[in-house]
Amino acid sequence: MAYHCAMHGTAEMIFTGDELLRGDIVNSNQAYLGERLLEVGLFATHALTVADNLGSIVEAIKAALAREPDVLLISGGLGPTEDDLTREAVAQALGVALEHRRELLQQITARFTFLSMNMPPSNRKQAALPVGAAALPFTGTAPGFWIEAGTTLIAALPGVSRELRTMWEEELAPIVRSRLSIQTGNEGAGVIVRRLRVTGIGEGTLADALKDLPWREQGVKFGTRAGLSGITVILRGGPAKKARAGVLYLESRVREILGDKVFGVDEADLAEALGQVLRQHRLTVATAESCTGGLVAKRLTDIPGSSDYFVGGVVSYSNRLKTALLGVSETLLATHGAVSEPVARAMAVGAVSRLGADCAIATTGIAGPNGGSPQKPVGLVYVATSVESEIEVARFTMFRDRDEIRERTAQTGLDLLRRRLLKRRPVDT
Repeated sequence: MAYHCAMHGTAEMIFTGDELLRGDIVNSNQAYLGERLLEVGLFATHALTVADNLGSIVEAIKAALAREPDVLLISGGLGPTEDDLTREAVAQALGVALEHRRELLQQITARFTFLSMNMPPSNRKQAALPVGAAALPFTGTAPGFWIEAGTTLIAALPGVSRELRTMWEEELAPIVRSRLSIQTGNEGAGVIVRRLRVTGIGEGTLADALKDLPWREQGVKFGTRAGLSGITVILRGGPAKKARAGVLYLESRVREILGDKVFGVDEADLAEALGQVLRQHRLTVATAESCTGGLVAKRLTDIPGSSDYFVGGVVSYSNRLKTALLGVSETLLATHGAVSEPVARAMAVGAVSRLGADCAIATTGIAGPNGGSPQKPVGLVYVATSVESEIEVARFTMFRDRDEIRERTAQTGLDLLRRRLLKRRPVDT
């Protein structure tokens, strides 16, 4: 879908590391920084990954500076080893020297002391910065830095995602916002971004449902990002009052159209959303899982405080354990097979009665790649939900590989129970 809302400026990103190019790790920093830049009103026009080679990094920096972006972010290469070359590359690209910062060395040394560690001599190189650069306080043992090059602000951030995110949020983002407000004369410079988390609907169906909303007229751009944990609907508007008001108006329209398929905002997790509803109704939940192998229980217990409502679960992968632990009758299994509506229902009954919960989620299916038949193909799953002895069973045909079938089934179970509970009136507090 076309973008209809102008940004204040542009940004570029350079990521260094042989491990990124080899595929040893996934570069999640690019997606994170791209979104954060949009939030401050900068559109990322280029993103480049380069090897740990001084010449390659210098060449990438010079090429980026020739395009005169407002901001150039460099991630990685701030460690103490020989292949950590970002400091040297920035200095060489700008034609300045590296200078040793005594106060920075003291901070690095103090960091190691605080961690009860002896600082290796190699870490001394982290106290060297290009002349004219300002240090960004570190969150690990690698300080970042920023420096101006003409009209471009260059900022070097760690490659470790946790450290990069903290440094951006606490240190660099305020600097970038301040710089933009000075350039535009507007302290409110930046875009407004709203992210709605959605599940239980396909991306194409969602796009069709929202396509006729007045995006262009409201000065708002609309996009989606799909994943196994649902779809993120992204609404972005510029700093103008009309565009900001447009984002809020269109958010309300999207919520109206999608209804209970919207389960949260920003980085909301479906399991957390279910937990909130369970708390509101003062209900507990148990799980009985076959094809998902404990994924539903894992999702629930990933949320801090889930002991308030999650009592436990049973992974009954074999028919023997379905009978022994959940009370599913051998006759039912022989007649209908483990992957069937009656067995899913019986598993939910067993979870409630054996574990003493108010609600239950039960899953049974064929995750593949083997085990399918024309009558019961790979991807066939049954998900049962029980709410105070009222049981509903839904049949689905999931697609793609084994992992995705299992993840989608777990997501579906959480969502089905959440949406059932939303139809009930919460307990008064």
